[in-house]
Amino acid sequence: MASNINIRTFMGGGIKIYLSSIAKLRLAVFKDYPFLCKITLEEELAYLRRFAQNKDSIAVLVFDGPKIVGAAIGAPLESQEPEFIKLFQDKGLNPASYFYFGQSVLLEPYRGRGLGHHFFDMREQHAKHLKRFTRICFVSIVRTSFSPAAPKEHSSLVNLWEKSGYIKRTDLTCVQSWKDSTAEKPTPKTLVFWTKEI
Repeated sequence: MASNINIRTFMGGGIKIYLSSIAKLRLAVFKDYPFLCKITLEEELAYLRRFAQNKDSIAVLVFDGPKIVGAAIGAPLESQEPEFIKLFQDKGLNPASYFYFGQSVLLEPYRGRGLGHHFFDMREQHAKHLKRFTRICFVSIVRTSFSPAAPKEHSSLVNLWEKSGYIKRTDLTCVQSWKDSTAEKPTPKTLVFWTKEI
């Protein structure tokens, strides 16, 4: 497939101009495994504005020509959901020392090209550049035997995370609910944090 791949980073308010494109991309990816989310564009835009309003946030965007085909976001953990902050505080951890990575999304035709490494490396460099964070964190969904089975074409990112130095913290888990393709009403999902010292 011919392509003109270009990776660019945007900080803080510089993300605003691309909010709609990032939101639509995320919705397209989130409808598939392992997310299986049913989220409205308005809900996704409200979530992304939290990043655009923080001066220390970052968006790593993958362009194929003028089209955004991949995106990864990050921001200080203290700017995220109160339940995340409380979870760390309850474990005796200082949220102010953590930089949070939001979900990385990439359209299927562009996977398997090593772009995931760029998503992590460029966000890590940004967190280090800010010089006030000592750790990075992100969450993944815990799929159980009651969850839909992974499709054959699904590739787990666990190896990438582990090779990049991230450690699964089974002591840092929380539950969030959202509507997905397997239920008519929001159902609880368990999220587990992964962390890395920088």
